[in-house]
Amino acid sequence: AFGSGTWKIGGAMPGPGCHRKSGSGRGTQEAVRRRHLSRLRPPASAWRGALALLAPEVVRASSSSSTEVFEPLVSDFYGGSFEVPIFENTTHAEVRRHLLRGRPFVVADGTRGLPMAPWTCDFVKQEFPDSRIRHEGGDSEKNGIRMNSDWATKKTTFRNADQFPEGAPKFRPFYWDITKAFEDERERKWGKNPEQVAETITSSSSVPYWLPEQNAREMGSSSEMWFHPPGAGALAHMDPHCTTTVSLTFSGSKRWRAMVPPGEPDPQGYSDGQVYRHQDASGKAAWQPTFVFDASAGSAVVVYPGMLHETVSTGEDCSSAVSQVFARPVPAAYFRAFWPRFALIDEDVGQCGFLVEDMATLSSGRKVPLTNRKGVRKAAEAFAAEVDSNQDGVLSEVEIAAAADQRRAAHRRREIDELISFHDVSGDGLVTVREIVDSWLMFAAATRRAQSRQRNKE
Repeated sequence: AFGSGTWKIGGAMPGPGCHRKSGSGRGTQEAVRRRHLSRLRPPASAWRGALALLAPEVVRASSSSSTEVFEPLVSDFYGGSFEVPIFENTTHAEVRRHLLRGRPFVVADGTRGLPMAPWTCDFVKQEFPDSRIRHEGGDSEKNGIRMNSDWATKKTTFRNADQFPEGAPKFRPFYWDITKAFEDERERKWGKNPEQVAETITSSSSVPYWLPEQNAREMGSSSEMWFHPPGAGALAHMDPHCTTTVSLTFSGSKRWRAMVPPGEPDPQGYSDGQVYRHQDASGKAAWQPTFVFDASAGSAVVVYPGMLHETVSTGEDCSSAVSQVFARPVPAAYFRAFWPRFALIDEDVGQCGFLVEDMATLSSGRKVPLTNRKGVRKAAEAFAAEVDSNQDGVLSEVEIAAAADQRRAAHRRREIDELISFHDVSGDGLVTVREIVDSWLMFAAATRRAQSRQRNKE
């Protein structure tokens, strides 16, 4: 019922690849810590080799060895599997590791208990008859479609749809971003009482039961509603923000396809369908979706910043869904792994350097110097030694927490497991001094390379 390439996980029993840990796990962590401390610390060259064994990496070198950038292979980062787990009657604790890791997943009952759950295509037509929505894929940014018209059954083919890759949507969807845009883009013509309509959407938004507690109004104010008549869909694109997206489906069903962008991405980012026309360095089509999964009515899907994604309505009913972004947790390990390629994109996820640097510096407010490799290493070692108060080479949760800038509001600081997930390249649950240093080197080299390319382009 949930398509191929997935496994289903219930709340009562963990499924394949989704085991539970008994107890707090502190005993296991301490045992690993003791093993770390019992080893002789290898030189930097040996550490690089060991790191490659623990998390296979390829070297992405620029013109100078001082800016060489290490990045994992996408398949290695995801453990050689692009399967998409499906949860039902789950908990946040059960899905959190996927959120930190940046693996897409589906919650089959993800809209359970939400005030917006009844918002089908017919519902919004009746509830907001005087509003206007936009028909995507046209030449105008204006909202030219009356909400109470017959758009739910309208099938209009995309221009050049015959040239799209197999599986891509052929028909144009409808889009409604009134809560985000009506104040700044009034010229788009939103219909009657846009302030009241936007407030209704915002106040009707609620945090899904499987996400951690956070600001529901902030989520609501980011709302983008998508309406897909049968066969319609959103062309592959990249979202222009640094936070994770949840797509809540209220009616119909959709096929999703997604992928991490190529290692040499388009520096201009990816607008609708743009990736279909691209090729990678070897001449292969750039659009090579790795994650393929289905979302039916009542389900929720998670998509991460910088991830190219496409949807197409596969059922007989009009699909209604809302996409909202949420602040916590951030996909820390995913940002750590793929920041070198993300940094090369001038727009979209390429603007998230402030977030990556914040995690690299343990939310301390420090800045990673963009000097040569030797200078960065020296600064990183000094920072790590300062944080590692007992000088044992491993940063405890207490030491990591103490590094955070206490002047910042608690909700503006990164959570401990986000920081551990970011730095823990080896996957042993610990953060070592060497991993801190390596994160600084990665961020500095990736940033310098991106800046160099921008200067050369100018």
